[in-house]
Amino acid sequence: MTVEDVGRPRPAAKAATEGEERPSHAEVEQRLREHRATPLGECGEEPDPRFTFANERTFLAWSRTALALIAAGLGAAQLLHFSFGGVRLIIALPLIVLGAAAAINSYRQWEGNERRLRLRLPLSYSPVGKLVAVGISVIGLAAGILVIVDLIAK
Repeated sequence: MTVEDVGRPRPAAKAATEGEERPSHAEVEQRLREHRATPLGECGEEPDPRFTFANERTFLAWSRTALALIAAGLGAAQLLHFSFGGVRLIIALPLIVLGAAAAINSYRQWEGNERRLRLRLPLSYSPVGKLVAVGISVIGLAAGILVIVDLIAK
């Protein structure tokens, strides 16, 4: 994109017609393998900036979630006090691990989606949202049970 292109409207993306089929999973994977070693900036063609920015906003949202999970885990490790030794680690460590996993996956998902946008391939589905929700729920239930057990034991 050049400076002259900035003010010009971009052509609309081609809509799939009845005769066109989406590429199969095998075809998508083959195209991705072919371009895996290619630096991201040189891969395919520049996508519409709106899609790139949306992908980046999603990455940043997942990064904030990861940071919050890690901070919550560190806070739990420092601030929770139970009568049983080491119980706070049962709450803290899963939060920290879940946050680290979310951070790693957020980058992988961003890069994968950016590559797919540049190659004009369908975007991938990520089950991480469901895993984070289940993980937080399990940790919350475990924390609640541990608090009740600690209160009963006192």
